[in-house]
Amino acid sequence: MSYTFEMGQDGILRATFLFGATGSELESQWQEVEAFSREAREAGKPLHVLVDARQGGKPSTQDRKRILALERANPDGRVAIFGLSRYVRVLVMFINKATGRDHVRYFGSEEEALAWLNAEKMQQ
Repeated sequence: MSYTFEMGQDGILRATFLFGATGSELESQWQEVEAFSREAREAGKPLHVLVDARQGGKPSTQDRKRILALERANPDGRVAIFGLSRYVRVLVMFINKATGRDHVRYFGSEEEALAWLNAEKMQQ
């Protein structure tokens, strides 16, 4: 499986990225995350995402386009990423600079990432 998405009871979308897959499974998984993003926008709330990238690998061109589309569809949400390889971290930083957004942070552990997301939720 290339991506998994699960909405937590705390309202944080948990995502696991395994880059490089293609096909109908990939399409249905991205439709699922786009639905989460749409629901958050309709409710007037940002979508906060916790990304586990420990098994991420190297993103394909299609992966990068989808990540950028998700960034644009979720302008007010926060993204906490842990487990990134150096290559992917540089790539994501480039995407963020290209979109002019400063909402993504990188963490060494899931616990640190969740603490940051929960602190952001409390401020809103």
